[in-house]
Amino acid sequence: MKKYCLIIAIAALLAGCNGGKVKISGNFAGCDSLNVYLEQMNPMRTVIIDTALTNNKGFFKFKASLPKNQPTLYNLRCKNENITLLLKPGEKVEIYSIPGMINGYTIKGSEESQLIKEVKDILGGGAARLDSIMNAYSIDALDESTRKAAGQNYVNTYYDIKKQHLQFIIDNSSSLAAVYALYQRLPNDEVLFNGDSDIVYYRMVADSVAKNYPSSPYLASLKADIARSEQSMELLNSLSEKMNNPANSPEVEMADMYGKMHKLSDLQGKVVLLDFWSIENQSNPYVNADLKALYEKYAEKGFEIYQVSVDSSKPAWVATVQAQQLPWISVCDFRGGNSSTVRNYSVTSVPANFLLDKEGNIVKKNIYGEDLDKEVARLLR
Repeated sequence: MKKYCLIIAIAALLAGCNGGKVKISGNFAGCDSLNVYLEQMNPMRTVIIDTALTNNKGFFKFKASLPKNQPTLYNLRCKNENITLLLKPGEKVEIYSIPGMINGYTIKGSEESQLIKEVKDILGGGAARLDSIMNAYSIDALDESTRKAAGQNYVNTYYDIKKQHLQFIIDNSSSLAAVYALYQRLPNDEVLFNGDSDIVYYRMVADSVAKNYPSSPYLASLKADIARSEQSMELLNSLSEKMNNPANSPEVEMADMYGKMHKLSDLQGKVVLLDFWSIENQSNPYVNADLKALYEKYAEKGFEIYQVSVDSSKPAWVATVQAQQLPWISVCDFRGGNSSTVRNYSVTSVPANFLLDKEGNIVKKNIYGEDLDKEVARLLR
């Protein structure tokens, strides 16, 4: 009996020792007889932990020990191919890459890595769709109605991708794949979904992940980011109160491309959209196309747009304003994020906007599309 118990104890010990290991094998097509790098993705940095030479058909093998038996993020890299994995103790993972396709690879043996691929498919495939629409929009021979339709298609596609990204995070909030997804973005996109309110999703994921992986270093890093965001939000409480309770908007006085000064307060008596943008944001032609339609609809009824650029290059800004034929007040002080106006309104990313009533009170923040149209119509009545 004692011998039997001893055998069980040794077996359990060996299982525990092997539980923190994973096996990774597969094929990188087009990487024959080349190095494949296994990189461990820590919260602060990525470190190469092993290298394997593929055979003459591109096959490779790795064995890795997971730190503290915790699920861990890795990159597999060969030439231009890069595959992100989220591996759990004891997994035997097979990867096969397909060159020339966006996220063109398959994974067996790792459910969490499949989730990582899912979010990469959402954003990688989405970026390709947006590029395709942008290329069509840029064709000189397009008539105005077709161009406008392409612009609206871009906006609709952009928000559809953002919603898929957010839904993935909500559906998988208890997985470390959701932590990874929180920090992924479309090209040139800074916010997760809606800027200031995004912290709700970070908290949701942190609370859910803590139940399954309380000692994960990725969770600790996420909590630290949440704490920093909360501290920043506390510093902006006074402005946040103005957003939630209508109050006079901080004054803005800037010059247009001709050097003429424009005061925001001079527009009292009109409904005003104070809009912050940048020529470097790829979505700006489509956002401005929507604003043009809104401006054409309501300008003669007492609606004005006061658009502040956060750019630092005057020639590039002037060229873009002229090329897009923006009909409203366009101003810039070329100080970028150091502009006092940007700081006064706590703008941390663009596009961003503030809707002002006829008395100059801020009534809405970051409002777009049909919601903006309805609110402008209401304020003009």
